[in-house]
Amino acid sequence: MVQSLVQKRVQCLLDGGLKLLALDFDLTICSIHTRGVYMGTEEDLNSLLHQDMVQLIQAASPRLQVAVTTFSRQTQLISNLMKRIAPKDKIIVRGDFSCETANKAIINEGKQTHLHSVLDEVHEECGERYRPDQILLVDDQGDNVRTAVQNGSYGLIFHGPDCLSALDRPVPSSPSLLSCKCHEDE
Repeated sequence: MVQSLVQKRVQCLLDGGLKLLALDFDLTICSIHTRGVYMGTEEDLNSLLHQDMVQLIQAASPRLQVAVTTFSRQTQLISNLMKRIAPKDKIIVRGDFSCETANKAIINEGKQTHLHSVLDEVHEECGERYRPDQILLVDDQGDNVRTAVQNGSYGLIFHGPDCLSALDRPVPSSPSLLSCKCHEDE
């Protein structure tokens, strides 16, 4: 991805009033689904990251709060990868809420528990409270994204790096599902 394009995408998010970019890990940042039990090395997993997502994280993290919201149990591994990608920026990693609690109500809430946990940490550390309409969730699971939109956030269903073209346009004035070519069938 051309650097100016990724910077333009980040600027569109900022111009739209977004403050938190929440990204799923498996099949979104990473090109495979680790099932929360990845057995390879950190270096091997690093080579499986979508480079367009890596560039987006690198461009966004100094200007937006970036968080990884995942159901993976391997949050330390993911945190280590995020430190490689953006060593000077704090990327919050939240994972495994559904596995820890086995609470179906939480599972049905998509990534809402993750997002609330991220928002609590941002408030504790910075004193700032982000509203739902200042959040963009990018996830390969449409149910997680639709739940975020129903709760007042923006969402983008990720079917591959081409879906990031949805970030080339200004953010709509009210929270919604951002669309790109790959969403025409949904």
